[in-house]
Amino acid sequence: MARIMAGAGLTGWVRNQSGTVRLAIDGSLAAVDSFVARLPEELPPKARLEGVHVISRVTIQKHEVAGSFEILVSSGGDSVRISIPADLAMCEDCRSEVFNPASRYYRYPFTTCTNCGPRYTVVESMPYDRERTALKEFPLCSDCLSEYTNPLDRRFHAESIACSKCGPQLSWTDSKGNLIPVEDPLVEARLAISRGNIVAVRGLGGFLLTADATNRDALNKLRNRKNRPAKPFAVMARNLEVLSRHCFVSDTEKKLLCSSESPIVVLRTLPESTLPLNMLAPGLSNLGVLLPTTPLHALLAEQMDNDPTESFDFLLMTSGNRSGEPICLTNQEAFERLEGIADYFLCHNRGINLRNDDSLAVVNSGKVQLWRRARGYAPDSIKLKHSLGRTVLAMGAELKNTICLAFGDEAVLSPHIGNLETPEALDGLEQVATGFPEYFGKTPDIIAVDINPDMHSTRLGRSIAKKLNIPAVEVQHHYAHAMSVMCEHQLEEALALVFDGTGLGPDGTIWGGEMLHVHRNGWKRLATLAPAELLGGDAAVHRPARQLVARFWQQGLTVDERWCNRLGISEHELKLWKIQYDRRLNSFTSHAAGRVFDAFSAGMGISPKRVSYEGQAAIWQEDAALKCNSANFPNLAFETRTENGLFVVDLAPTFQTLHRELPEKEEIPAWATAFHCTIVKASLAMIEFTLLETTHLPVVLSGGVMMNSFFVSRLVDQLKRKKIEVYTHHLVPPNDGGISLGQVYATRGAE
Repeated sequence: MARIMAGAGLTGWVRNQSGTVRLAIDGSLAAVDSFVARLPEELPPKARLEGVHVISRVTIQKHEVAGSFEILVSSGGDSVRISIPADLAMCEDCRSEVFNPASRYYRYPFTTCTNCGPRYTVVESMPYDRERTALKEFPLCSDCLSEYTNPLDRRFHAESIACSKCGPQLSWTDSKGNLIPVEDPLVEARLAISRGNIVAVRGLGGFLLTADATNRDALNKLRNRKNRPAKPFAVMARNLEVLSRHCFVSDTEKKLLCSSESPIVVLRTLPESTLPLNMLAPGLSNLGVLLPTTPLHALLAEQMDNDPTESFDFLLMTSGNRSGEPICLTNQEAFERLEGIADYFLCHNRGINLRNDDSLAVVNSGKVQLWRRARGYAPDSIKLKHSLGRTVLAMGAELKNTICLAFGDEAVLSPHIGNLETPEALDGLEQVATGFPEYFGKTPDIIAVDINPDMHSTRLGRSIAKKLNIPAVEVQHHYAHAMSVMCEHQLEEALALVFDGTGLGPDGTIWGGEMLHVHRNGWKRLATLAPAELLGGDAAVHRPARQLVARFWQQGLTVDERWCNRLGISEHELKLWKIQYDRRLNSFTSHAAGRVFDAFSAGMGISPKRVSYEGQAAIWQEDAALKCNSANFPNLAFETRTENGLFVVDLAPTFQTLHRELPEKEEIPAWATAFHCTIVKASLAMIEFTLLETTHLPVVLSGGVMMNSFFVSRLVDQLKRKKIEVYTHHLVPPNDGGISLGQVYATRGAE
């Protein structure tokens, strides 16, 4: 803005005031009008202009014109409207300076400008000015101050700028956190990585664990230390050219990888790739990849002057945490929690006030869909169709947790918090749930929680509500899923197909294969998948064979020696399961679509004996379908019926065919494809039944199963062929990461 004004010969001042930008512009009428016209097209990355309102035009004398352009101190007011800016990936200008020996930013790992760098992660309070960030500890040197105060410089009032003379510095420690004096910590880190070591790197939003992504011994060591036998690792490619030699990269994916958000993008690997895919993403033919997002990441990958270590084409980049815990934030926290995992620590002394993981995205049918909303996207607000009239704090779900704070016509979705299965994760949830309202200067009027009383997020939400003496409103899990996609597309009423792995229904059973009619004031269940037994409860989720065996017994089918061999079940184990099934010990029924995928995956021998991460069996099954090159598929059927007005899809015939045929290994891709197509047909049957009475409504798709691109792309294609209006998630995750937004949207009708 300042550069545009200076270039046009304009002067005046600008101020952040009550959440708006106030400008006073001195200049000729033509120059002012030209500036206002150009402004929307010349905004910096991530800047959003909602409108320009001219308060007044005053004729002034030449001697009254301001001699320069100034940025005045921010001010508040009674109706402060504040937004916390998102962290942005390194821009090309800063990258060029970091790798230019003639630049004073050469090899400086914390180089930033107004177009890139930390924002959310360094904020201490609002409004966003340097003295209220972690950078206040680093007074600007004369060179940086000159850039900071020059309206023509791209670092003009860039709050996070610094250089090697006045800014944060790197340090190098051993596995116990003991400081190792070295000339250049970056050179030491690169050398350690080249020798097969695991290095914990303090990045922009917390610690990452990094290693040479082509070193099988290093990858195996990290999997053993993190107790992560199969969950895919993300990798960082040195540049786009290197990446294109190993992965299919569409124009949309290239644009996404190089954007200011720069998320991890899931890409299909090329057959000729030499990457150890079986170690990076076991059982899969795709890979989560990102490009360097900060100067530190870029410098880790590239060989520089006086550095004996060659460039790394790919570095593994995974969260710096133990299983189930949030990423480590401070140096001391990392020394304690990553002991026994990291061989060395590459630390720095710039504060990180709020955790922020890398975002995760996929491009499906040319459209971007976020699977994890964090760095680059959060906490950008999502516009609501109508103003709420009150402040709502929504607590989200148990898995892939986020919280959402909504006020006026804005909903602010927090970055990914994660699964709430450890004390550290709960501490992280409480920090964000209490910190968000404070940052925005808002006190909640209502707390929204899931109806499941055993969720940690529900318990904390009720505790906050009690402390504030405000109501806690319960929102059913799948209703919240539906509302999250409806909120994103600003829909007031829709039919929602919600497929996921679990969620408590009002009847006390587990739902997850639902067709709902959703409107502003509530919802109605119209169709569902027939229930099946979860033999052993949560044990069946970790051991899909339990689910399949229960389905066979439910249909009067025997589990013979052939099936025991396929499923890896001993005779003794099968007898115990049968007793458990007959007596219904620690078992319950589930309608969840995710469990259908699990059971069928086990039946084809795709699923591991014991899954080690959420959705593993279904993810491996989707990958098998993607490898199918046959046009001959088995015929898999299902039945439908109506029970008390509820349309029920029963997949028993599908599993009966599976039981009878016992597919061979070479047939698996065709069977996996047939299964996905059957679920598409079953979904269409549910949708078409509900459209008999509600033909005018659009259909929305939500839930964790909607991350299955193979399934969703075919379902959407069929709906469009039938001229049915359909909406899917894009900027909000279809999994439980979007639940908190849906909870907010659902409270519009709550009193």
